[in-house]
Amino acid sequence: MRILFLIFLLWINPVFADSNIDAINKILNRSELSKGNYSLYIKNISKREKIFSYNEQKAFNPASVMKLVSTYAGLQLLGPHYQWKTEVLYKGNIKNKYLYGDLIIKGYGDPTLTYADFSEIIEKVQQKGIKYIHGNIIIDESFFGELKNQDPIDDKKYRAYNVNPKSFVVNQNTINFNFSISNEKINIQTFPEIPTLKVINHLKLTDKDCSEWKDALGYEVETNSNVSEIRFNGSFDKACESKDINLSILGANRLSKDLFEKIWKIHGGVIEGEFKNIYQSFTDTHKIYEHQSKPLSLVVRDINKYSQNLIARNLLLTMLAENNGNPITENEAGRFAKESLMKEKLKLDSLEMDNGAGLSRNAKINAGDLGFLLEKAFSNLYMPEFISSLPNIGIDGTLKNRGKKLSVAKRAYLKTGSIQSVSAIAGYIFDKNNDVKVFVFMANDPKANESSKVQDDLIEWAYLN
Repeated sequence: MRILFLIFLLWINPVFADSNIDAINKILNRSELSKGNYSLYIKNISKREKIFSYNEQKAFNPASVMKLVSTYAGLQLLGPHYQWKTEVLYKGNIKNKYLYGDLIIKGYGDPTLTYADFSEIIEKVQQKGIKYIHGNIIIDESFFGELKNQDPIDDKKYRAYNVNPKSFVVNQNTINFNFSISNEKINIQTFPEIPTLKVINHLKLTDKDCSEWKDALGYEVETNSNVSEIRFNGSFDKACESKDINLSILGANRLSKDLFEKIWKIHGGVIEGEFKNIYQSFTDTHKIYEHQSKPLSLVVRDINKYSQNLIARNLLLTMLAENNGNPITENEAGRFAKESLMKEKLKLDSLEMDNGAGLSRNAKINAGDLGFLLEKAFSNLYMPEFISSLPNIGIDGTLKNRGKKLSVAKRAYLKTGSIQSVSAIAGYIFDKNNDVKVFVFMANDPKANESSKVQDDLIEWAYLN
């Protein structure tokens, strides 16, 4: 059977050296992956020489490796200088620090807006002369409109990676929970603190290991009226010492409302009206302040190095919204990005993209198309921004603790992707001969999540040969 497999590879890729095929197949045969359930593509783009490919035309789910498509498209369509804005407007009149009318916060899809940013916005508004609001606080989400929420990718619906995109979102709609141990007691701290959130700590201290600490927390959430309660009933291990997890336990509208009320009152403000979210633009408004995010050239680093799902999803929607797309949905945004890139002579026939993060069971791309995008990106004007956004193996991001003892450590920039039964990795290898290689590996298989050792061996081989 193995002989037939080698003959097949030679038949479809007659230019590949026998030694390359044999060496790579020795590595692949160490995996428990079924032959039809993975693809591999390696090309020396310095010499324009394809080194190895298998199943390169078969589309696979790439999981978070799809962020390579999102960030490349974002840089092309919006530019590395692009900044999201958040506007504060008002209707009515201001007199003696009283606003007789509505205060409007208009979101333009900024997924990077932090608690600190929101605090600065509110403080700036108050410095402009508003302390007392005799009207409503209105969140204008007309930029994207009312989006249909995607179901969670798994049963961990409160985890940050499952947060759905919106035109206006603060702190990625998450609260940070810090767990620490002092005098044999587990302490839980939240940031930012929310007056309407109650934390109940029933965690038991264990002395085993810290490998699955997030799943061991065993939390439950209950909301009654305007008060939410999170109860931790599981365990936390001594070996963990101090750990942080971001959870989205409040609805996006609720979190932004609670944070606004808290910050506005901290600075001495008073609100007499209600909070409302709308999806149509206001007219006859006056702008009082505008906040701008950091440029996209820096944001793509957060997306790729740390696999930030919400930021990637909002980025894809922003491309469509900025180009007057209608209706604005994640599926439409995926189609728009694909069509726009194909107009630039990118071969992306296999691409199926229903959100910018790859957080989907329907996402697809083949290794050949992804490899071609990486090759095209390397010669693109925005190549420095794109490559520097990828995790450097053994150094930072999602690859910080991977491949540290390999020869390829520090010499490869690769994006990883993983959901249940899906594992992928793709990017660039700067090999020992100073050639640049494009590398793509995708597996959709029950054993896919156990394939990281094979992936590392393939990456190391590509570096050394």
